[in-house]
Amino acid sequence: MVLSEESWRLHADAAIGWLEKSLAATGFHGSSHSWHPLFGWEKAYPETTGYLIETLRQYADFRQEARLHALADGCERWLEKIQLPSGAFAGLLAGNRSPSVFNTSQILFGLDPEGKAAQKAVAWLLDMQEADGLWKKAAFVPGFVPSYYTRAVWAVLRSRATSAEMMRYALHQYAKRFLPNGAVRDWGFRSGEAAFTHTIAYTLEGFWEAALWLNEPEILEKTLYSLETLLEVRQKAGARTAGRYDETWKGDYRFVCVTGNCQLSILCHKIWAHTGDARWAHAAADFFMEICSAHQIRVNHRAFGALPGSVPFRGAYLPFRYPNWAAKFFLDALLRLRTLPF
Repeated sequence: MVLSEESWRLHADAAIGWLEKSLAATGFHGSSHSWHPLFGWEKAYPETTGYLIETLRQYADFRQEARLHALADGCERWLEKIQLPSGAFAGLLAGNRSPSVFNTSQILFGLDPEGKAAQKAVAWLLDMQEADGLWKKAAFVPGFVPSYYTRAVWAVLRSRATSAEMMRYALHQYAKRFLPNGAVRDWGFRSGEAAFTHTIAYTLEGFWEAALWLNEPEILEKTLYSLETLLEVRQKAGARTAGRYDETWKGDYRFVCVTGNCQLSILCHKIWAHTGDARWAHAAADFFMEICSAHQIRVNHRAFGALPGSVPFRGAYLPFRYPNWAAKFFLDALLRLRTLPF
């Protein structure tokens, strides 16, 4: 195993403990967005509370701990209470009332797909879909349709199989954004900006999972080519991952986006599991180990168990903050490490 059993358990225990703290900080009304050394805990963040539910459940099953299932149940009940009458969920922090396409889709990962809340959310997402298959309203940046909406396509497919043809159409629309060099147009938060590896991984995982679901081999091949290009760029940079890349693969190496590395590790592991190609197993380990030392596991540290947004701490992705989803994706990648063939 990449980590010793003792080290693996130390990291897992600490990260789970941090997620529990993020829930306790809000009175167990969602997981706090992040913790800042000066300003403390932020309000709850519905979007990431939604998808950390699946992480809590995976570890509850792996460790046989009913307590973690109870925490996940509490998150789900809270999300059901704050769902808007339309079926949407609001963007940004708890208390906001403006509906968000992406946040609604990501919350689906934590909801019972057969439940009323999930079905209402999917119905709203389908109603918001335009004739060209894209979601143009209720966006993070008004008027901008990011390519990481592929992860919304995947979320809808998981929750309602009858939407497959509509989602296939949408997926092909996003696939038109693959560039000859393997990058994807508009895979960042804003048009023309370099993309954090966080949204690059969102985009590529969405393509991979949705294309598998819909049996779209050409899109799978394009996704593989994009990741292969990233691995080549990373190798040329001395086996270092940039915190963000523009559409020519020019990297910003002043920082590493911790969440993005964890997500890329997860995606490479999925590709290894599907293809059996050992390159992807090694890539999964490399992306993870590059940021593993950023995990706060010094017992006397106030952020014990947390993962920063960036390394160094002042880096461009959520500087000086420990976001809850960094711990979530770290735990997801950590669990997958146990099955690597070395």
